[in-house]
Amino acid sequence: MAALNPSVSEFIANFQGGGARPNLYEVALTFPAGIGSPLDSRKASFTCKAASLPSSNTGLATVPYMGRQVKMAGDKIFDDWTIQIVNDTDFAVRDAFERWADAISGHQSNTAAAGFGNPSRYYADATVTQLDREHRAIKSYTFEAIFPLNVSEITLGYENNDIVEEFSVLFAVHCWSSRTTT
Repeated sequence: MAALNPSVSEFIANFQGGGARPNLYEVALTFPAGIGSPLDSRKASFTCKAASLPSSNTGLATVPYMGRQVKMAGDKIFDDWTIQIVNDTDFAVRDAFERWADAISGHQSNTAAAGFGNPSRYYADATVTQLDREHRAIKSYTFEAIFPLNVSEITLGYENNDIVEEFSVLFAVHCWSSRTTT
């Protein structure tokens, strides 16, 4: 049985690596063929200012039985995933996301670009890797069959001095998996 009042040294002994830090991560994002270049993928990794590790959700199936609602585990539910990008003056990463969204459903035509009617053509994968304080990978999450639902606006304004533009991208996620690397 654990001590009711553990000492600080016991706490430290059980707190591995000084704790995971939310600012130590990498995002590896791929774009579908014909959307972005390898440079866009690498640049997207560098300009990804924020991301999240996914939640894990199990749906709820209720079955009525003799006047009561019996709760049972349902299907796995995968939340949408959002990243925050810092925009560069070449707009390379934003352009890649805009081309991707446009290929799925054209801005002008409201139809998929040639060959992009099949979801396997517009799906891509992304990986978020949590790093330790020595920049070694400790846990990775791979988002599978993702595609952008929303490429957010960039707010412009005269009062926005001394900041760099940012935008977010909201992805639909088919599923995700994780692995611990330490």
